[in-house]
Amino acid sequence: MNVRDKLHELSIYVPEGAHRYRLGKGCLEWLRVDHVEGGAAMFRMPVTRDQYESMLGAGLLCTADRVVESPYVAPQAHGAVA
Repeated sequence: MNVRDKLHELSIYVPEGAHRYRLGKGCLEWLRVDHVEGGAAMFRMPVTRDQYESMLGAGLLCTADRVVESPYVAPQAHGAVA
């Protein structure tokens, strides 16, 4: 499964032609493969609280751009230290 598949599983729309995404202020910013830093995003999608929380729980939110075709790796639960 890749990141795009996981986003679809969470009912997050992935626009055609989107190569990667990043978290904006209350939205996801979808970027093309040839995106130049400082340029406009190809699409900005508002994110609901439920979508944000589901993406956070799935480990799909980070400070860097996320490539949608990269393999999805589920976050690992950290065990309690005794």
